[in-house]
Amino acid sequence: MMVVLVVEDEAIIAYCSVAILEDAGFAVLGPAHTSSEALELARGKRPDVALVDIDLEVPGAGLAVARELRTKFNTAIVFTTGRMDQAQAHSDIAAAALSKPYDPSELPGVVRAAAAGRRLPTSVSRSTTSSRSTASRPAVFTGLPAHHTSRA
Repeated sequence: MMVVLVVEDEAIIAYCSVAILEDAGFAVLGPAHTSSEALELARGKRPDVALVDIDLEVPGAGLAVARELRTKFNTAIVFTTGRMDQAQAHSDIAAAALSKPYDPSELPGVVRAAAAGRRLPTSVSRSTTSSRSTASRPAVFTGLPAHHTSRA
């Protein structure tokens, strides 16, 4: 079973993500609300994929967590953020990014794609920018580095 770590300091987003992923059949660690919690959970059971909020405790704190998860545990990273400029600037760390607000139903597919090492379609989803359903347009960018190897 694929293990997914949820690293998010916004409680509603964190617990919604956990519920969606568990319902989709993933083993979920967390949610971790701080950098130290995230790394402690990862030491206990190495996650295959981590959803990481870039602005965890302070702006940019999630970047260091993501880099450490990727380096130490070979975890595929999916940024969850309202700061897509930061996600794209650090796409060497992440397999993908979800732009907040995003449709939680997208999580299982994005997690599976990140674990499999597939490149995801380039798109930024903002529910405020379009009247179309978010389900019809993924909120991800291509960011999988060529040297990333999947453990899936």
